[in-house]
Amino acid sequence: MAIYPRILTVASAHPRFEYPQPDVLRYAQDSILGDGWHERPEAVETARQMERLFLATRVERRQSVIELPAYYAHPRGTGARMAEYATAGYALGRDAAERALRAADGRATAADISDLVVVSCTGYSAPGLDIQIARDLGMPSHVRRLVVGHMGCFGALVGLRQCLAAVRANPGATAALLSVELTSLHFMPTLDPEVLTSFALFGDAAAMALISMDERADGPELVATYCAADFAAADQMSWTITDHGFMMGLSPRVPVSLRRNVAGVVGELLAPHDLTTRDVAHWIIHPGGPSILDVIQRKLELSDEQMAENWAVLREHGNCSSATVLLILERLLRSGRPRRGEWGVMMAFGPGLTLETALLRF
Repeated sequence: MAIYPRILTVASAHPRFEYPQPDVLRYAQDSILGDGWHERPEAVETARQMERLFLATRVERRQSVIELPAYYAHPRGTGARMAEYATAGYALGRDAAERALRAADGRATAADISDLVVVSCTGYSAPGLDIQIARDLGMPSHVRRLVVGHMGCFGALVGLRQCLAAVRANPGATAALLSVELTSLHFMPTLDPEVLTSFALFGDAAAMALISMDERADGPELVATYCAADFAAADQMSWTITDHGFMMGLSPRVPVSLRRNVAGVVGELLAPHDLTTRDVAHWIIHPGGPSILDVIQRKLELSDEQMAENWAVLREHGNCSSATVLLILERLLRSGRPRRGEWGVMMAFGPGLTLETALLRF
């Protein structure tokens, strides 16, 4: 039997500020509709529409590095938001990295890491998180660093693909994948439905995975990856840098495009290993939104049990962009449900319209 790299451990970190969805809704209503909106009939109707949108996300609570409403009490330009990212992103990313190294329980230390991939689409700094965290955690000066930026919610799977390649090329390597996403830095008061939908969905989180050829590890094998893009639907997801933060574009056509493509992409991932969707027990699916999870469940004929962890992470943390699939994988591993030899599929989606997948064997 072929030997594949293993995911030694996955660990996440969440910011200290946690907001129930009704609190975020009230903040959005007040900041967008202005003072005294309760007394204006047209504003009250708009507020009801906003409430329906927030409830439809199925998100119950989210975490954020910023304190609402204090952070946005004054207008914030992109420069100010990036300054906050440099500070808060470092703290959250380091927390996740230290948790992952502790969870490795001696199987990997910071000094063992040969390859560090840092994924983020919500901020930029240089020297960035790759330099700062490698330096402060004691990784070797010759660690090979890669920053995967602005690829959106599928970025962590791109990073996982790079880690797989690094460990395959050098069986003695230990690769670290760190995802840090601070989506709450990019709120902007607008009734644009695509932007408002993103504010109703997204939260902040960081997560790190460690990958090596350690056969003693209990974590899942990383067997293969596959990605494809539907270029005809490229404009259905966008992430645009503006003077007032990054602006999300999220077309309601996305679930339709995913329904058209997901079975074929998963088939391409599984076919080289003589597998079909019925052979896969565990599905780690990025919860881009409720309609996306519903469409994929129906198209791939998955059970409610197979979808449970995806829904749980959406409810408890919202869509944390690229970090979300790592949160789901961490939760699945902690559940104890996977059995030795069972198969799993990770998938995430983003601008392109891109579908990125990975095949795991537990």
